[in-house]
Amino acid sequence: MATIQEALAIAVRHHQDGRLEIATGIYGQILQVAPRHPDALHLMGVALRRRQPAEAARLIREALTQNPELVEARLNLGNVFQDLGLFVEAAAQYRQAAALRPDSDAPLVGLAFSLRVLGRLDEAVTTYRGAIALGPAAAETRNGLANCLQDRKRYAEAAAVYGTALALDPAHPSAGNNLSIALRELGRSGEALRWQRRSAARDPSFAAAHTSLGITLQELGRLDEAAASHARALVCDPGFTAGYNNLGNARQSQNRLEEAVVQYRRALRTDPKSPDAHRNLGIGLLLDGRFEEGWREYEGRLRCKDVPVLTNLPKPRWNGEPLGGRRVLLHSEQGLGDTIQFCRYALMIAARGGKAVLGVQPNLGRLLKRLPGGIEVVSGAAPLSAFDLHVPLLSLPLLFGTGLETIPAPVPYLYPEPEMAASWAERLGRYPGLRVGLVWAGSPGHGNDRNRSVGLEAFAPLAALPGVTVFSIQKGPTERQAADPPAGMRLVNLSPEIGDFADTAAIAANLDVILCVDTSVAHLCGALGRPTWVLLPYAPDWRWMLGRDDTPWYPTMRLFRQSRPGVWADVLVRVEKALRVRAGMAMDAVPA
Repeated sequence: MATIQEALAIAVRHHQDGRLEIATGIYGQILQVAPRHPDALHLMGVALRRRQPAEAARLIREALTQNPELVEARLNLGNVFQDLGLFVEAAAQYRQAAALRPDSDAPLVGLAFSLRVLGRLDEAVTTYRGAIALGPAAAETRNGLANCLQDRKRYAEAAAVYGTALALDPAHPSAGNNLSIALRELGRSGEALRWQRRSAARDPSFAAAHTSLGITLQELGRLDEAAASHARALVCDPGFTAGYNNLGNARQSQNRLEEAVVQYRRALRTDPKSPDAHRNLGIGLLLDGRFEEGWREYEGRLRCKDVPVLTNLPKPRWNGEPLGGRRVLLHSEQGLGDTIQFCRYALMIAARGGKAVLGVQPNLGRLLKRLPGGIEVVSGAAPLSAFDLHVPLLSLPLLFGTGLETIPAPVPYLYPEPEMAASWAERLGRYPGLRVGLVWAGSPGHGNDRNRSVGLEAFAPLAALPGVTVFSIQKGPTERQAADPPAGMRLVNLSPEIGDFADTAAIAANLDVILCVDTSVAHLCGALGRPTWVLLPYAPDWRWMLGRDDTPWYPTMRLFRQSRPGVWADVLVRVEKALRVRAGMAMDAVPA
């Protein structure tokens, strides 16, 4: 009759050869004889990891009760906890394993992975670097480090580390695709395409490579090819949530909204908790004017990694209940234009019996302090006032039940400082005819900037129209173009005199038309009740909806839409015709 150690050795051989049923049978026989045998408990847990992870965790824990210094058991318990989504517990096990075996890279690799999932990226980077210093030249460890750097948007560093991983293992299953994502973010789309095609060719069943290729093609405007690539990803993996999401995004970029919504709903069938799928579905529905469901689904944005929302606030969230005099912090969460568009809801808090405290970005503070109704505005690094409840600003349309017919649009709801406006009235009054403010570009860092911005040179013919004076009120990196406009373009450069949105508001109050792309100035001028003409890309942001040249959000706004993706020529022809009509009206108003 075999001893326990001999039986254990036989079981291990079966285990290593993949004969798990035989191995678990022998482990079970050993545990009947020696129910506290640490090695048998541990190895039985390892064998059950895939089929019964909770039972596996129980067995390995019991093994560690019998022998707390069993390093492999601690590592495997960490692995099981990761399988169960218990990353805090996993990290604790890896830390203990690292303390027991400080010369091994394996505990640090597991710890770093857990830290990344927990969002503790700087710690994860440090831990991966520690593992690399200890261990052999492991491509997977470097791929993990690069993933963390990519999460931190340190794309150049990530690309370099992915390159090192691929030098060690040219056939690494995901490093090439991951490198392509870093290259795309660095604006090196051609290189990204090559790596994505290489990854997809090396493993045609690799769904992530196909959908990465689709994203790059979409960014290059090759939308049919992008959709086909996402569809191939879904053939490879019919349960691939990101594939449905990305196919939906491609269809939405083609303004094929119903098809996009179908794909987002399929994404949610594969993963009902997917924040990206909920957000994308919300955006598609809002773009289509289906506000009731759209606002609900758009709440998914609050769980998306790329939406900066205040968390860990010491007070509860407001969910629409009567306020009874309580103070509600309304905190900005996305761009400047979003804050301008949705700060109107602060005026409605009083109707629910509350007092609004509006937390906004620094360069909006001076302007928004002129909101009517005595609303308290806190901006930048100023300490927050006391508050009883809080709510993200873009959740207010849901809480107030906003529909297409009930959008609160009491424009103007923002006002310039009277003294500043009067000063600019005197200065700008010297220019006869139609005074047109111009913003031709948004922030280069915006995800859709390549589609929404227009070069200054495209507006040169408008500046040559008789009876028209064009003023640059552009801010940001592209304002430099106003100092050296295209040859022959008549442009009055006011950009250097603008410090914040209060300055822009005072200027806009004295302009006849503000002509701009879809950026924060459009929202500002709409909120001021000024005649605002907005140039929109073929696939617009959700708030502008489709198929209309007006918007219920801003009654004094007029929308000029692309009829073809990426083509502004016909848009500018329509704008020129409208300006000619408006300029004629302005000249008629000048006394003879």
